Amino acid sequence: MRSPDPVSRQQLVNELFSEADDPMGALRWALAELRRRMGMPEALLGNPVVAGLGGDVEIDADVIAAGILPDPAPRGELLEGIDVQASPAFDTWLLVERQRVAGEVVGVLRKETLRAMSAHNYPRALSLASAMVDTAPLEEGPHVMLIKAFMASGDRVSAHRHVAATEAAFLRELGAPPSPALSAAARPAVTPNTAGVSSVATAESLLTAGQAAVVAGASGSGIATLRGAVAAAEGAGDPRLEAACLFELGSSLVHAARGYDDEGAIVLDAAREAATRAGEQEIAAKALAELAYVDVLAARRDCAVEGLALAWEVAEPFPRVRAAVASYDAVHLSDWGRLDDSLERFDEAIDLCRETGSVRRGIWAMSHASRTAYLAGWLAAAERWAKEAQRQAQSERWTAIRPWPEAWHAHARLAKGESPAAVRADLESTYALARQLEDPCWEGVAAKAMGLTFVAEGDPAAALPWLDHARTACRRINDSYKWLEAEVQVTDAEVALGLGDRDRAHAHAELALQVAARGDMPLLLVRAEDVLAQLRGAVAQPA
Repeated sequence: MRSPDPVSRQQLVNELFSEADDPMGALRWALAELRRRMGMPEALLGNPVVAGLGGDVEIDADVIAAGILPDPAPRGELLEGIDVQASPAFDTWLLVERQRVAGEVVGVLRKETLRAMSAHNYPRALSLASAMVDTAPLEEGPHVMLIKAFMASGDRVSAHRHVAATEAAFLRELGAPPSPALSAAARPAVTPNTAGVSSVATAESLLTAGQAAVVAGASGSGIATLRGAVAAAEGAGDPRLEAACLFELGSSLVHAARGYDDEGAIVLDAAREAATRAGEQEIAAKALAELAYVDVLAARRDCAVEGLALAWEVAEPFPRVRAAVASYDAVHLSDWGRLDDSLERFDEAIDLCRETGSVRRGIWAMSHASRTAYLAGWLAAAERWAKEAQRQAQSERWTAIRPWPEAWHAHARLAKGESPAAVRADLESTYALARQLEDPCWEGVAAKAMGLTFVAEGDPAAALPWLDHARTACRRINDSYKWLEAEVQVTDAEVALGLGDRDRAHAHAELALQVAARGDMPLLLVRAEDVLAQLRGAVAQPA
């Protein structure tokens, strides 16, 4: 049912019954038994096998894939409890499909939870967030959503109990506690009160101060100040001011804080709702753009497609917002493996940034375009965009962006055959800066590039510690950039395979496979499957 094309009987035999005495006979018996148990004599016939279930049969996985939430909400995993003793190829297929379905389920549940929260339908939000936790119990995001739903419904006791239970479960199962974002989700809003000063004046002053602190790099104090601005604005009865404060808090949680994307998404959706109510279309468009960006980072592919399309439509009167949406869309297309489409979208985004004077947004777009050009094999373009992004970042004194274009410039230089030692010498400052900035994405990609310099020198063993650093950095926070996480895992697997470390290669290829399958990243999925195929001996081992 999950295959886009009908499957031949020979393929089913190879994957399910290759060790049977009579493989084709075993398949015929299995299909006949399925028809008998379903009471559908016309189903599962032909070669290739056609489902033939009839128009009145609804397949829950297909409903979810279409972005529709069935009632009741699904819980658990695809074919839960079934462990088929079959070929390694089928085991890989089942692993991939379970991850894909889980990603689709979580994406739909998350989208509907946000809608329920926005509509103040807290019983529904609690039910959906609970189903999300059941589907992904060791992911922090669903727990944050559930805790925020408890808090919004006024049930602080349950919120704090769930924080404690989740912290204990993470320590028991993962050996590490969840991030501070989990307990922060149970923090009640504090309304500031200055004698003789109106709520409007208080909110406006806190908004200005919070924005200034975030821009200056003091994200912790800035976000705390913006929380106060939101609390004051909510008491002022001014939807426009409330929307502005909510948007600044939500975007700061996403961009300036580490690990707070899920809370940021809830705040941004509230900003969108308040802006719509106030007739502030530009704030609504900006909130939609940032919500879509959160889905891009988390590789919730269908949600990102829907969110980006809506943000682009709503932002039509606002070219600067459209520049942001186009940039996010280009990254999304790149992660999705549609590199040519991504490069075209980057051209459009960079032009929009230039036309609207969005200099920093343009730097951001060129930095990410460099990565996509490198992946597409356009090394001259990758180097050109990376150099221009670095030049403009220097002019703008935007230090925080530098490690990303510098790291992809290093990738391009290595691919062109430049001296690995020279590239590594330049990368050392990139990695040191990324560590100072405490940005896990920047640190991860810089460490990965450092590892590749040793691979290029013919010393892959020396690369492994750097790849360890890269993996640790990428997974340090709950809302990591899923594409980079999978990219580092599969690179580690490929390097380990070349060294003959089969256990390490298998472990990281499977992890990469899971992340890539869940996030619909076909290029990374193919690379992970290729490593596993080589380990199974399906193709010749590398010399």
